[in-house]
Amino acid sequence: MSKKDVSLKKMTILGGYIRNPVLVHVMGICPVAAAATSLINALVLAAVSFVSMVFCEVTASLFLKKCPRWVRTAIYIIEGAAVVFPVMYFLERAESPVFTSLGIYLPLMVMSSFNSIHCEKYAVKHSVKESFFDAVASSVGYSAVLIGVGFIREILGSGRIAGFDIPVFNGFSGFLLPCGGLFIIGVIAALHKIAVIRKYPKQAKGLERRFTLDESSDDEGTFTYAVKTRFAKKNKTD
Repeated sequence: MSKKDVSLKKMTILGGYIRNPVLVHVMGICPVAAAATSLINALVLAAVSFVSMVFCEVTASLFLKKCPRWVRTAIYIIEGAAVVFPVMYFLERAESPVFTSLGIYLPLMVMSSFNSIHCEKYAVKHSVKESFFDAVASSVGYSAVLIGVGFIREILGSGRIAGFDIPVFNGFSGFLLPCGGLFIIGVIAALHKIAVIRKYPKQAKGLERRFTLDESSDDEGTFTYAVKTRFAKKNKTD
């Protein structure tokens, strides 16, 4: 996509739908499979993920382009904590059942690979506007899967929707387990791929590409490089 073609709509179609972060790149799948067991849980995770993603990508584009990669990674964690911990505090003070239901998976979003990879592959190499668009587009795609999986699992797993019972249907508890979540994600991923191949055949050819961090192309920005350099200087001094 050239700079002239950059728009929120096009980036949402490409990055949020065609190359969905969960269904195609398998990023941030742990909360989806383990914690998105109800619509309410999924909505909370989606909101936290959206705010965290936008915050991290915008700040990465603004301030972190000249920082070494290993420093940026630590900053992403701090930024994630700045978003997640206030939400945890509010839910705990409100004695919300969502806080107990999400368990460890809400604080684990502080160290989200979803945020880090997008910041490294996109935000530190593009403008603030483009980074904001990428954050919104990818977050919309991620949230859609979260909410869809939570909605389906609550109906099939507990026979409820948004806390209300569905008459004459008790559900199958296996869908509330991580294996049930993975099964549903797999089915949605298969249907998603069929739909993309039919509607966007040209773009579908690139569905198998993954986000990869090429350490060799940016050696001086890595923690390993910093450690090696430090020890090399120390050995020369000795």
